[in-house]
Amino acid sequence: MPFDSFLLHAAIAGVLATLVLDIWQRLLFAVSGIPPADWGAIGRWFAYLPKGRLIHRPIGGTPPVAGEAAIGWTMHYVIGVAYGVAYLGLLVFVLDSPASLLNGLVFGAISVVIPWFVMQPGLGIGVMGRLAANPWVPRLNAFFSHVIYGAALYAGIRLASHLSL
Repeated sequence: MPFDSFLLHAAIAGVLATLVLDIWQRLLFAVSGIPPADWGAIGRWFAYLPKGRLIHRPIGGTPPVAGEAAIGWTMHYVIGVAYGVAYLGLLVFVLDSPASLLNGLVFGAISVVIPWFVMQPGLGIGVMGRLAANPWVPRLNAFFSHVIYGAALYAGIRLASHLSL
C-alpha cells in the first residue's frame, strides 16, 4: 500500500471510529444516564500539559482555560486518527495481515490502557478510575468504548478500501 493511501485509509478509519465512539457515548447516556466524556475537562488537561501538570485532583478543581472544549474535541479527533494510524500500521507494517473484526476488537481492547493508566489518573480519578465514586463505571465505560472504537476502526478500514482511495 502506498504511504499516501495508507495515511488516507488510517485517517478515514480514525475519524469514522471516533464518530462512532461519540454516538455510542450519547446512546449510552440516553439509556443508562452515564454521561459522555467531558471534552472541556479533557481539553483543560491537555492545556496544562505544557505547564508541566499531568495529574489533577480532580480536574474540576483546576482553573478553566480559554477554549478548553475546542482543545478537547480537537485532541479527541487527533488521537482518534493517531489510533487509526497505529492500527493500520500494525497490520500493514508489522503483522502483514488484513484488517478483521477480531483484530479490530483486540486492538480496541488493548488501547484501553491509555484511558486507564494516563487519562483517568490525569483527570484525578486514579488508575483505572479507582478514586471514582463507583470505580467500575469509568473502568467498564472506557473498556467497552474502546472495544466499540476498535470494531469501528476495522469498519473504517474496510470502507476506505472499498472507496478505492
